[in-house]
Order: sequence, then C-alpha cells, then structure tokens
Amino acid sequence: MTDDWRQQPGRARRIAFPKLAIVAVIAGAALASACSQPSDSQQTAQQQASDEQARKEADEKAWADAEKAGTAAAYTAYLQNFGSGAHVSEASQRIVALNETARKASDEKAWADAEKAGTAAAYTAYIQSFGGGAHVAEARQRVAELSRKEADDKAWADAVRAGTAAALTAYTQNFSSGAHVAEARQRLATLDEQARKEADEKAWADAEKAGTASAFTSYVQKFGSGAHVAEARKRAAALETQGRKEVPTIDIQKTCQLAAGAMVKLMGGTTTEQDINACLDSEQKARDQIIKDRATYSSADKVQCMRTGVYLPSYVEWLTCLEMERDVRKMQQEERFGAGPWTLPRVKPAINSVGR
Repeated sequence: MTDDWRQQPGRARRIAFPKLAIVAVIAGAALASACSQPSDSQQTAQQQASDEQARKEADEKAWADAEKAGTAAAYTAYLQNFGSGAHVSEASQRIVALNETARKASDEKAWADAEKAGTAAAYTAYIQSFGGGAHVAEARQRVAELSRKEADDKAWADAVRAGTAAALTAYTQNFSSGAHVAEARQRLATLDEQARKEADEKAWADAEKAGTASAFTSYVQKFGSGAHVAEARKRAAALETQGRKEVPTIDIQKTCQLAAGAMVKLMGGTTTEQDINACLDSEQKARDQIIKDRATYSSADKVQCMRTGVYLPSYVEWLTCLEMERDVRKMQQEERFGAGPWTLPRVKPAINSVGR
C-alpha cells in the first residue's frame, strides 16, 4: 500500500486538496455565522424592551377601560393591577372625587328622606349616619324644635284631658310660649267664669234658704256684681224694714246712761261720754243684727228674750238670749237626728197603694 501511494503522488494530492478546501469553507461559514448572531446581552436588552412595550400597552388599555367604566371600582382595579402604572396618581384622584361625590349624594338622599319623614327620630338618624354632613346643624335644630313641639302637644293633650283650671294653668306655666297658650288662657277664662257663676248661684241659693237680711247682705258683699245683687239688696231692705217694725224700740240713750251710772256706783270712777258712746254703738249694732237675723229666731224665743218691761232693756242682752236659744235648739236637733242632711225613709209601694 505504501508503494501505491508513492507510486501515485499526483492523484493523492488531488484528493487531499479538495478536502482541505471543504474544511476551510465550513470553518469560514461557521466564522461568518458566529459573527452575524447577537450576543446574550443584546438578546436580554431586546427582550426587556419588548416586555416594557407590552407592559405600557397593557397599562394604557387598562387605563382606557377604567376611564370608560368611570367607577371607583374600575379605578381601584387599575391600581391593584398596575401599582406603578403611568396613571396611578390620576386614578387615585378619580377615586377620591368619586367617593366624595357618592358621599354627597348619600348625604343629600338621607337628608331628603329625613325631611320627607319630618320626625325627630328621622333627623336624629340622619345625624347619627352623617355626623359631618352638610345638614347636621339644621337637623339638630329640627330635632330640638320637634322635641319641644312634641312635648308641647303632649302637655296640651294632658291638660285638655284633665279639663281643670289647675291643669291648664300648669300648661301655661311650663309652656309660656307654647302653641296652645292662647287657647289655654281662653279655656281658663271660661272655667273661671263658669266657677264664678256656680259660686254665685250657690251663694244666692244659700241666702234664699236662710231668708234673712243678714244672709242677703252677705251675698251682696261677696258677689258685688253677681246675677242676684239687685234682688238681694231689695230683699235685705224689705226684711230690715219689716224687722225694724217688729223689733220693739228701746230708749238706748236712757239705758246706756243708767247702765254707766250703775257701773260707777259698783266699780267707782266717773262716767265719761266715751263709755256712753261705746254703749250706744254696741246697742245699735245688736239691734241691727237682731233685725238681720230675725227670721232665724223662733217666735217663742222672741217672746222670751225681747221683753221691754224689764229693768234697763238692752238689745245686746236680747241678741245674746236669742242666739243662745237658737244655738241650743240647733244642737239638740243635731244630737237627735245627726248633723244632716236628712233623708226620709222610702215608703213601700204597697202602703201608697192602700185604699186606691
């Protein structure tokens, strides 16, 4: 084989050359290929640029979607997905503005609802829900006014239900500027007038029952503008005139002088005009009293007490006698039948029907 190679040198050389050429071509191509491909750092930079572009595009799309929705929830979602996006600051501002708008809208709706209800409870609920709302001050004022009005109306209802002067007076004292003060005063005036009329009628009935000049005179003194004053004066005058005619006349001037002289003899001293005048005054008053109360004395008591034939007859003594007899008779009657009033026992129908 060695001999063959040696024997054919030209052919061998021709074969080896093409092989070397091929190797050279391959190596050159590899070198050219290696020179044309980018390095790892270049590839990383390109990838980062591509990612950044994709992120920006996603950010803009998400922002466009959030703006299209225009809700706080949409902007919040944008912030959650793009915490460092290009529109984070604006999204935050939009959320704040939307929340403030929603708060104002809720405030106005709650206030409208409270005004529609118009109750202290509704305004109180508004204050509790919107402590810093736009209408808190007005709501508090409404609560105060309504609470006062509710208390006023309740007090008035209680006063009307009671219907007494005391209840109406208490209302005017507790609610001097209340809504019903004028009506309360009018009702009080009506009640006072009614009470005055009732008292007037009762006093007149009592005067008529007594039937004495003194009773009618007392009625006139207590009810100077009463409904029966004119008649009371007329009756008192008539009774006094009649009484003066019926009551015997005493010479009180003589009685007082003799009485004063008797006292001087018993007690010593001197008789003065003042003593006589005091005696005369007492006698005249006693006579007037006998005339006024004449109807309250029995005929027997008048005969027994009013005697002109005794030594030094005196109206004072007569009055004392008449009043004592009258009072004793009254006490005896009360001891026998009680203080009264007295009611007759019922009669069986069978008794009334006998002989019919």
